[in-house]
Amino acid sequence: MMDLHVHTTASDGNMSPRELLMEAKQRGVRHLAITDHDTVDGYLQAREEARQMGIALIPGIEWNTDGPDGELHILGYGIDISDPHLLHVMDRRRQERLEWIAEIVEACNRLGMEVTVAECQAKARGSVLVRTHVAEALVERGHASTSQAAFEMYLRKNRPAYVPRPAFTARDAIECTHEAGGIAILAHPGIYPDQVPLDNLLSYGIDGIEVYYSRHSFAQMAYWEREAKRHSLLRSGGSDFHGHHSRNPHPVGSVPIPAEVKEWWTCCMFPRH
Repeated sequence: MMDLHVHTTASDGNMSPRELLMEAKQRGVRHLAITDHDTVDGYLQAREEARQMGIALIPGIEWNTDGPDGELHILGYGIDISDPHLLHVMDRRRQERLEWIAEIVEACNRLGMEVTVAECQAKARGSVLVRTHVAEALVERGHASTSQAAFEMYLRKNRPAYVPRPAFTARDAIECTHEAGGIAILAHPGIYPDQVPLDNLLSYGIDGIEVYYSRHSFAQMAYWEREAKRHSLLRSGGSDFHGHHSRNPHPVGSVPIPAEVKEWWTCCMFPRH
């Protein structure tokens, strides 16, 4: 069993890398990709223990992008985690996220919802800040009943405390992944509010599509499977597990992934580092 899309406390997951590995092993997952947002810290923390536990751990990352193609997520697999450009981009993204969260906090304060950046940082067990951490801080302050409610009411696009992400486009993410020797996959194409600009992504060199996904309907999976085959793209899949009480609670290994996916991910299991 495999799962090629999971998160840890290195970004916005609720489980530490070790806790996630134990969960995966208990559920019979033997091939796993930790794909934290804009960081490989979760992979670095887990790789030695994964080896001891008999879990084949694939180095991965999920890039959050915004730009002319809209808000898209790009998954990178098999990246060289010591690549200088990759390290530079991750460091830059980490700093940009801190500045971005500060702007969101300022917007919340203008709306009369008192919260601080320090409170948001306290919710993050890793070095990467995301809007979920702001939502959790708002809940603790009594401004919402749940983090999901806070996110939906205030933080998502077109809501009063929404702030656009720092510029980092889908093309940037694909090129950075390729420069680090990796494979770039469009994440969860069925859940975006707007039509996916697939022709643009093809022109940037996208390698594949996350067809098999926890929040895709059977019809969506069938559609994106056809699109992947039509354009000779790789197919991937995963649960996008963030934790049992998170916005994405679908368990590790809960998404069936065809065996033929093995044809490409085996080459990602032995990264250059």
